[in-house]
Amino acid sequence: MTTGEQARTGFDFRLVVIGVAGGALSGFFGVGGGILLVPLIILFLATPRKVAHATSLGAIVALSFAGTLGFALSGQVNWVVGITIGAGGIVGGALGAHYMNRLSPRTLRLIFAVVLIAAGVRMVF
Repeated sequence: MTTGEQARTGFDFRLVVIGVAGGALSGFFGVGGGILLVPLIILFLATPRKVAHATSLGAIVALSFAGTLGFALSGQVNWVVGITIGAGGIVGGALGAHYMNRLSPRTLRLIFAVVLIAAGVRMVF
């Protein structure tokens, strides 16, 4: 738990809503972590940006497992490609987490916005 963040105890329905929304979009579009979960965690839970990014990565573990299982049951997973990309993602994730902690919240917000806009433009064109 980070400084300034209160311990969450008991059932919080907002967490379930965020999880269902992230899981549905992750399974349907192959997205959900940064694109959906980070803004929802910040908006609904008033969580600091860096904590929201880190928390969404933890949630992605469960979302990815469920989505992969669903697609694997229908034979749509290329395991060699997925595992190879995942191995690179382990290295990239560690590097990204290290460097994110060096950014100011404002700089992180701007970089995140640029990435989301670029992804949106790429999807349209």
